[in-house]
Amino acid sequence: MADMKGYSSAKLFAVVCSFAIIGLMTSFYIVEDTFVPFYKRTGPKFTELSAILMASDSTSSYAKMMKPPLETPHDLVRNVSLHCKMVCSESATGICVPLDLAIFVYRNDTPTTNMTFKFQNYNPVVSIATGSNISDNSPVLEADRCSLEEHFPGVELIPRQGSCAVVGNSGILNNSSCGDFIDSHDFVIRANMGLIKGYEVDVGRTSNLNAFNRDLMLIYGSAVGSTRNAKKRKIRNRFLNHIRTLKDSILWYPKQLFQFGGNFVSGKRYRSIINSIRKNGLLDIRFAFSWKPVHVEKEWGLRRTATLGLDMYAVARTFCANITLFGFYPFHKDQEGRDIKYHYFDDVKFNFSLHKGHSWDLEHRKLKELERQGKLTLIVRDCKPRKKT
Repeated sequence: MADMKGYSSAKLFAVVCSFAIIGLMTSFYIVEDTFVPFYKRTGPKFTELSAILMASDSTSSYAKMMKPPLETPHDLVRNVSLHCKMVCSESATGICVPLDLAIFVYRNDTPTTNMTFKFQNYNPVVSIATGSNISDNSPVLEADRCSLEEHFPGVELIPRQGSCAVVGNSGILNNSSCGDFIDSHDFVIRANMGLIKGYEVDVGRTSNLNAFNRDLMLIYGSAVGSTRNAKKRKIRNRFLNHIRTLKDSILWYPKQLFQFGGNFVSGKRYRSIINSIRKNGLLDIRFAFSWKPVHVEKEWGLRRTATLGLDMYAVARTFCANITLFGFYPFHKDQEGRDIKYHYFDDVKFNFSLHKGHSWDLEHRKLKELERQGKLTLIVRDCKPRKKT
């Protein structure tokens, strides 16, 4: 009997050990609803996400593997902050752009109250397996790519474009007859509400993306809600009249709109502008912001703040195959020695040498160098011969 008891104990012990071994071999780590045995996790020690992305150029496998935080027992997964180099969108021709330069466009059906710009400088939180070898349990997961649809819902990217015209406001455009050339591009980007009506022959009619700087943000944001101040009413009416000429364009503010822990004045002003545009029935206008406030000074070797035009060009490179610049000319005389205005649409006097906020000459030299390298086309002459007077 004692022998039988010993035999039963030994048998029971063997069964328990067998189940323990099988359990160890079939241990799983969890990312969303995907289970992967530990014994299949082989290869060099970099993030599982990087391995997935290196194996495929698409974001589909990534979208299945990395999703928002799970309703899963805490002992199985942990949440980490996802830091992506690129953001990709399957709905926007599969385009991938550097996240630092990404433009997020709100969908048309987004209520103004939901336009909080909370995705600015936002890193999504995702779930990974507890005990995985990702950066030794670091709270940050570095990734080559992330999915716009999965991690930044409610916004869109600008699809890939074959050719883009980036239009500044220099008086070099007066009498240039460049309008048809500008409109021939697939996508037209304009700066600081440069007027179109009355200047179509020189600057064209098309306007897909309109960037504006902080000065205009504050001026328009203050004026659109004013009904008693005559000066502000005039500014508001001029602004809305211009917006009506843009039709289905996108308005884009490339600088800071959101800060954690409190409201930011530019964000408040932008929402005032959005409210005014929508209340006046201009429902085809869309609104965009940058994931990260655009600052290209370090990349371009500038000691002073980059111009809005340079910001526009730097971002356009992320989704435009070929770029032509118009109205980028920081001088008072053209190459034929004729006087030119600061802006093609007004008579504002401006002295480039006295205004030290931007590196006018240096930016122009750098653009000329890029043109010599074949990376852009810089138009600084008339597009058609002028009529003799």
